[in-house]
Amino acid sequence: MNYFKYILVTLAFIAFEGKAQDKSFHLVAGVYPPYTIAGDEVSGINIDIIKAAFSAVGYQLYIEVLPFTRAMHYAKHGRADGLVLWHIQEREQWFSFSSKITQSELVFYKRKSLNFEFKSLQSLTPYSIGTVTNYGYSKRFLTAKNFKKDAVGTDSQNISKLILGRIDLALIDKRMANYLIKTEHPKFFEKFDWSGVLQKENYYLAVSKTSPNYQQKVSDFNLGLKVITENGLRASIMNKYQYLE
Repeated sequence: MNYFKYILVTLAFIAFEGKAQDKSFHLVAGVYPPYTIAGDEVSGINIDIIKAAFSAVGYQLYIEVLPFTRAMHYAKHGRADGLVLWHIQEREQWFSFSSKITQSELVFYKRKSLNFEFKSLQSLTPYSIGTVTNYGYSKRFLTAKNFKKDAVGTDSQNISKLILGRIDLALIDKRMANYLIKTEHPKFFEKFDWSGVLQKENYYLAVSKTSPNYQQKVSDFNLGLKVITENGLRASIMNKYQYLE
């Protein structure tokens, strides 16, 4: 199946008072399960919330699934309206950030047989840590010298390397680790667990400052988030993925 394809998501239109305006949004998204899951229809925790929030304010949403680096390039340079990101201050030069969509916990995933408990960066000595290129890890982690960082292109590659014993720990979102093990390596699920939270990061809709009326788009999306939070739809979406906690 070709995951990198253009997908049109037609959302229900809800009428609002006021002057008619362009209510479409071109979202680019990297495959990042369970937050973004590619298939015949793009889904996932963040995607489902974004669909519902934009639907609540009458937007038509177009989703284009791309490798993360290309998605970032498209959004930066006006080939898309935005994407989902963690907030890093340097990204504010290109993007305006919405209210929080969800929160991620970055943990150290490991074999249960490994006697490791994360207490501080010093406790990572002398382990090899699997990371992913271009992720927004904290500066203190990136600059630490007491352990080896082994970067690859995807979290799925890190889980495979962990299973094969090529790394000791994978630094990964907890929900994603559980999802990848359950879907790609189910027979190993009971052999792995996690230790410690390195950092918690919120996911936001990052709207490109090159997008026409980008501030209005952020405002409209935030209103949609508020609507689906108050009517319980957001909680219902989160409950669908409760099994990954």
